[in-house]
Amino acid sequence: MEWIGWISLAIMVGALIYFGISALGTFKSMKPKIDQLKAVQTRIQTEADKIKSETDELKVHQEQLIADVDYAKQAVTLTINETKQIPENAKFFAKTAVDSTKSKKTANT
Repeated sequence: MEWIGWISLAIMVGALIYFGISALGTFKSMKPKIDQLKAVQTRIQTEADKIKSETDELKVHQEQLIADVDYAKQAVTLTINETKQIPENAKFFAKTAVDSTKSKKTANT
C-alpha cells in the first residue's frame, strides 16, 4: 500500500515538471507575438498622436479661415452700406451746392 502513495507522489511531481516545461515552452513561443503586439500598439499610438496633432493644426487653420471670412463679410457689408448711402449723399451734396449758389447770388444782388 505504501508503494501506491510513492507512485502517486512521483506522478504528481512528474505532472508538475511537465506543467512547468509546458508553461515555459508556451511562454517562449508567445514572447515574439507579445513583442509584435507591443510594437503594433506603439505604432498605432504614434499614428493616433500624429492624427491628433494634425487635427489640432486643422482646427487652428479653420479658426483662421473663419476669422478671414468674417473680416471679408464685414468689409463687403460695410462697402454695400456705404454704396447704398451714395444717392442720399449725392442729393445732399447737390442740394448744398445749389443752396450755396443761391446764397451767393442773393448776396451779390
